[in-house]
Amino acid sequence: MDQTWLQTTLERFRNEEGPVRKFLKETAIFAEAFANQEFEKTDLLVRKEIGKILTSFKEHFRKLEESFVQKAQIQNIGKTNPATTVLDRIIMKVNSAGYGLNGLGVGFKATQTELETVLKHDFGMIENLSGIEKELLTNVPQNFSENPEQTIQSVNKLLSDFETQFEARNQIFTKTK
Repeated sequence: MDQTWLQTTLERFRNEEGPVRKFLKETAIFAEAFANQEFEKTDLLVRKEIGKILTSFKEHFRKLEESFVQKAQIQNIGKTNPATTVLDRIIMKVNSAGYGLNGLGVGFKATQTELETVLKHDFGMIENLSGIEKELLTNVPQNFSENPEQTIQSVNKLLSDFETQFEARNQIFTKTK
């Protein structure tokens, strides 16, 4: 995925206007609800993609556990559970991420610039996942046989760092005026 996909998708949602949406958008009470909706739709797609990639990491751990059974490494079975738990928590955060105190009836409104920034931030998180995936596919299976506890701690650190980076999106909406 590259930035052109992001811009194309954003433009597609910008131009998508059915008769009902057009009418509601012109009605004063609903205009605010439909403002900047294209950013939210595009960001939802990006976050779904992040969630899909993170879910695939769980499959890597399942295959690793499967190899323990095949190699009769009973002592290692279940040692990937902490990393799977961290993944589940991150997936939940990504899928349910919002825009802070933004919504109808709230005095705190996200600007178009802020929504664009958060969209680019979330899109950038996809690129960060490629490094984690490389680590999971190459180093983890190799290092696990030598030192399983250290390897899982390393994976948990990678995942926790990703989580912290993802949560940094909330700072975009911090208004200090």
